[in-house]
Amino acid sequence: MTYEKTMYDENESSIEIMILIRCLLEKWKAIVACGLICALIGVIFAAATYVPQYSSSISYVVNSTNAAIEITDREFIVAGYLANTYSYVIKSHDFIQRVKAETGIEEDIKKYISSSLYEDSNIMRVVVRSEDPQKSYSIAKAISLYLPEKAKETVRSGSLDALESPLPPVMPDANSNLFKMGALGLMAGLFLAAAVVVVMQLLRKVVMTPQALTEKLDISLIGSVPHVELNKKKGKKGKNGKKIEHEPMLVTNKKTGFVFSETYKSMRTKIERFSKKNKCKAILITSAMENEGKTTVAANIAISLAQNGNKVIMLDCDLRKPAVAIVVDSKDQIKVPAIDVITGKASVESAIVNVKKYNIDIIGGLKAVGNSSEVLSTQGLKKVLDVLRDAYDYIIIDTPPSQLFTDAAIISEYTDAGILVVRQNCANVDDVISVVNDISQSKAEIIGFVFNNVSDTSILPGGYSKKYNYSYYGYGRSES
Repeated sequence: MTYEKTMYDENESSIEIMILIRCLLEKWKAIVACGLICALIGVIFAAATYVPQYSSSISYVVNSTNAAIEITDREFIVAGYLANTYSYVIKSHDFIQRVKAETGIEEDIKKYISSSLYEDSNIMRVVVRSEDPQKSYSIAKAISLYLPEKAKETVRSGSLDALESPLPPVMPDANSNLFKMGALGLMAGLFLAAAVVVVMQLLRKVVMTPQALTEKLDISLIGSVPHVELNKKKGKKGKNGKKIEHEPMLVTNKKTGFVFSETYKSMRTKIERFSKKNKCKAILITSAMENEGKTTVAANIAISLAQNGNKVIMLDCDLRKPAVAIVVDSKDQIKVPAIDVITGKASVESAIVNVKKYNIDIIGGLKAVGNSSEVLSTQGLKKVLDVLRDAYDYIIIDTPPSQLFTDAAIISEYTDAGILVVRQNCANVDDVISVVNDISQSKAEIIGFVFNNVSDTSILPGGYSKKYNYSYYGYGRSES
């Protein structure tokens, strides 16, 4: 059976939005750092391009000639209208010409003058701001000299009384662009960084929901394993002074939660039904990419099957990076590695290690093997599986990532069935399809796929709403 690669089209928009939000939250430090860097750039630019400005101002009390002794809200409104009128008077042609004649300045001085009314008051402030302190003062002084007279001639219903006379500016004004450019840079940096994260996430075409595979492949979902986080203080020293080590991410650990253990019980039932119907014993577990949690999933499937009275053995065929013994905490018990059994240097019986606390047997590995593809291509593995089939109900085989190495495709020729582990928001859809194609060309039947490390509760079976965080028990490069 073959499958055509198709472009990833995620129809579950609400789930996609949730995942995008989670990606933004995961990258919040980088996004904030980018925002702060852009804010700093904005501040530096504002400081570098700043031209000192000097201000000289005059304050006036604006009143209506018909105003009552007690100032009311209506008087403030009237004062606002009068202030607007006076602003036009200040910038009128006749008045500007008079000020220019007084100061001897030939250039256009309108651009230097501004006026405003203080909020909830009848006080108007006229400000003259330019690069030359003497120019600012002389213009302000001329305005204070002629404005009351001009205002009286123009607006007879109002009065303009000087409150503060202009003074020569001694220091330049504060650089208001520092805050503006800093805030603009911060917002631009945050937006650009967030946009980059979103675009990169969308371009990755990773598997975000089970439907991304079930709608494109003739493959069923066995179960969705929730994200669970243990050992937040891993590596730190505890009260006894010793470093805190990994806790097993296994169904026997109660800290993994109800949803975690029930998911594997459900998967166990499906695997048992499939195996009984198709007479399967040897089941390979693989993934498209590294760090999808396949070894942890394999161990939990093996333990779950053993809990139901089955005789189970795990065979570590990930010769490039053996991890089964580490996951089930039995590395010290391995005396004869799997590679010696497969190559015929040791008997199958001599390599079997019983892990009592999980009620399973394992044939584990110790060191990485460089030529694993050549080793697995021989009849050695077939002979090992023939021996194990007579002694066990289930043989759970851990293999390397299928998209990176050909080992899983080689092993699938000797096994009865296969299970694909797909970690949410990790593997590319086309890579997963490619793996399914490779395994489908062998005699092994694909039982289905395990959707692993699921953070979105809406995807989990049974309507579970409690959220669990998930961090893999790993080695070397963390499977998290």
